[in-house]
Amino acid sequence: MFRELFDDFLLEARERLDRVEELLLALAALPSAQRGESLETCRRQLHTVKGNSGMMGFEELRSLAHDLEDRIDALDVEAPEVSHVLEGIDAFRRSLALKVAETVGEEAVEEGAFLEGASQELAFGGVRVPFDRLDGLVEQLAEVLQYRNRLVDSVRRLTLEVRPRSQEEAEAWGQLTEAHEALDKNLEFLQERIIQLRMVPLQTLFRHLNRIVHDESAREGKSVKLETKGGSTPLDKALLEVASEALGHLVRNAVNHGIEIPGIRRSTGKPALGTIALTARVQGQEVHIEVADDGQGIDLEMLREAALREEESSASEEELYRLLFRPGFSTRSGTDLSAGRGIGLGAVAEAVVSYGGRVDVSSSPGTGSRFLLRLPLSVSITQALLIQVDGEDYALPLGTVVKTLRFRREELERFADGRVLRWRERLIPVLDLGRWFDLEAEAREAGFLVVLEALGEAKVIAVDRLLGIQDIVVKGLDPTLGSPAGVGGSTILGDGRVILILDAASLGRTADIPESRP
Repeated sequence: MFRELFDDFLLEARERLDRVEELLLALAALPSAQRGESLETCRRQLHTVKGNSGMMGFEELRSLAHDLEDRIDALDVEAPEVSHVLEGIDAFRRSLALKVAETVGEEAVEEGAFLEGASQELAFGGVRVPFDRLDGLVEQLAEVLQYRNRLVDSVRRLTLEVRPRSQEEAEAWGQLTEAHEALDKNLEFLQERIIQLRMVPLQTLFRHLNRIVHDESAREGKSVKLETKGGSTPLDKALLEVASEALGHLVRNAVNHGIEIPGIRRSTGKPALGTIALTARVQGQEVHIEVADDGQGIDLEMLREAALREEESSASEEELYRLLFRPGFSTRSGTDLSAGRGIGLGAVAEAVVSYGGRVDVSSSPGTGSRFLLRLPLSVSITQALLIQVDGEDYALPLGTVVKTLRFRREELERFADGRVLRWRERLIPVLDLGRWFDLEAEAREAGFLVVLEALGEAKVIAVDRLLGIQDIVVKGLDPTLGSPAGVGGSTILGDGRVILILDAASLGRTADIPESRP
């Protein structure tokens, strides 16, 4: 009984603290006449937290909540400085985390450590649903989809190989086909609804980012506001941590490297207050999250100089931007790599690509920069293009596939020791997948080309056949296999075969020439 009461107390305390923090961060932007009402809301929220803490017998938490009320009362409505109140909220959260460790164990703290204010439950129409139950439901759905794929494969094969010998058999086949189509349609509906249940609105992360902007701008001596749009956009709970880390890096990057100090902004005709605009939306089977700032933009000349220091011959804007995501890459010549963009943005790229996403970059000198995160709607079940090379089947996450086309040898151009495809006024090296996986010594003379894009880099792979698009269940590799280049996981086909899921970002990473093997 106590555990149930504690869980309810914990959830409500986190939600109310998040609400108070959100109101405090927005206080300075409100007209003076509205600040009093906002502070009164903060008092009510904290008063409830104090009462609940006392009811649970948590005297230390009750005392901290009372101290927060006093700090709210001491604020100057005309010129509110909320930093010391935010520090008090942090102190309450730390004490709350210790109370969780004492009550339910250290592992519970670690599970929620990436986002202190995020609940490990979802509420649907007043009913709270633990995430672990939803995870179990998704795992069961994944098993059902594997059997569905097996059924689809069997029905297709039997339809081609077996002919009805009588009217009765023809009718039976017709009923089977009808039942199969109805089952498939209902499973698609069930899959969509179950995945939606595990979705969390991005507004959960926006509160966390507001705090980052406040703290970083105060540390840098800058004046920065965060504008958000699309907080109701859903994101798979499994992606919350990676999205939190990625957006945290990008927002810090915008404050530290993008937005200028007030004096410089005024001298260039900009308002002293810099703006970071965060916009989220669903686009097809992806969630797009854009982080844009109105700062100085990315200095391409500095990037070019840094590239030369590292013996890179990159010339185009796209290639230079791609250097930003290289782990350890810095735009500074010294050894203080943490001051450059490379470490943070490298972490963003690694995290996003590991889940089948990508990052696009654009910038305009003196106007600002734009980073676009593209994440899949679901990470456990996704759509993939199935391909075949030298008798082996592979899956390519559909989000990385830009175009497919048939080719013959004469349609490709020779370059150095390999072949390239002229596509959209660019020459893109062609990687023969059979040679990459050491299945075939010679490059294929005909077949299909698949144009991929990952981390802003276009790649082309040559394959024998395109087998179609299919929903697949993403599985990890056996730990003993490590992390081989070009492979992102595995899946089970309808006929029971296990095939590899290819990772577009690392395909060809260790190749010295377009068609060489690793």
